[in-house]
Parts: sequence; structure tokens; C-alpha cells
Amino acid sequence: MTQKYTLQFPFTSAAGEHIDALMLRRLKVKDMRTARRTSDKPEEWDEPLMAAMTGLVPEDLAEMDLLDYQALQKRFQSMLNVVTEPAAAMAGDGATGEMVSLSAQ
Repeated sequence: MTQKYTLQFPFTSAAGEHIDALMLRRLKVKDMRTARRTSDKPEEWDEPLMAAMTGLVPEDLAEMDLLDYQALQKRFQSMLNVVTEPAAAMAGDGATGEMVSLSAQ
């Protein structure tokens, strides 16, 4: 499944190609494995995952306008958060939440 994203601020790639839109693809398990091989720190997975999702090389991602980059980043952060959450946080660690008083009315 692919989705077209039109850049708000087109740019020129390192190869000299004018880029005004990107075809985004859903990330796969192999993309996450590749990102994990590059670093054991989840905060460093953004670049390889963005590259996989957009088909751009990291050098081209670096030339993208920050507003466009952040818009694209939001598209996969929710998926990434699910993958990188500690198991206890995802399954619940048994800790209770804040006590809230309720009226008997």
C-alpha cells in the first residue's frame, strides 16, 4: 500500500532530481530489523525508517525542509511507539493510577 505525500517545500536531491512529492509505503518488519541493526537506541531509528518509508537516501532526507520532515515523521511515530514501548508499559505493570474522589450524588 502506498500513499502520495506532496511536499510543501520541494527540494533538489543530491543527484540533482527535483522532488516535489513522495510515494510513501508502509513499513515492514525488515525495515525495523534494519533500523535496529544500525543502532540499539530507538531514538536513532527515525532516519533509517524514514528512508525506508520514502525511498530517499539519508543525504536527501537531510535536505528536506523540516516542516515536511516532521509531517512525515508523524505518520510513522505512532507505529514506532508501539514497537519501542517497554513490555511493562504495553501490558501494564500493575501500578495503580492517581486516586480521584467522586461525589456520591
